Amino acid sequence: MSTILAVIGSARPGRVADKVLDYIKADVANREGIELKVADLKEVDLPFFDNENAPVSPEYTITDPKALAWSELVKSADSVVFITPEYNHTLSAIQKNALDTLGAEWVEKPVTAVAYGWSGGSLAVATLREVLGNLKADTKSDFAQLGFMKDLNPDGSLLDEANVTAQIKSAIDQIA
Repeated sequence: MSTILAVIGSARPGRVADKVLDYIKADVANREGIELKVADLKEVDLPFFDNENAPVSPEYTITDPKALAWSELVKSADSVVFITPEYNHTLSAIQKNALDTLGAEWVEKPVTAVAYGWSGGSLAVATLREVLGNLKADTKSDFAQLGFMKDLNPDGSLLDEANVTAQIKSAIDQIA
């Protein structure tokens, strides 16, 4: 059994990420041998990164219990799909902090994303690719980019179900 960790990168009330997660769950439900686990960064509740050593440093030790639990979630997954909103042309702060908290856990971890926003999450995707590249993750090429008023309504309901389904399938195919 392969485990995919879906990481919800938004903490906002009424967030679109919950609907996007439902679309990912529908895709994974049609696949055999895959378990989907969810890490809601709102519930993970990581403190802001403040360790004296960078997570890529050999001297880095995680001491915070929430950060340790987050580390174990990522380590135990075979691959990761980020549900990535675009906030002010980049990642959400909660998502960037979650990435910054870990180091070795990302190395060669297969990663994709389902991004969404007014520009389809394209600028958040650019930042996510840069950060994951720096962390040496196995970043896949087909990130889903769902645009408001094209693929999704601003409340996350479907406008173009066929395109949303196809993009999510393509993203998950790479890590399944």
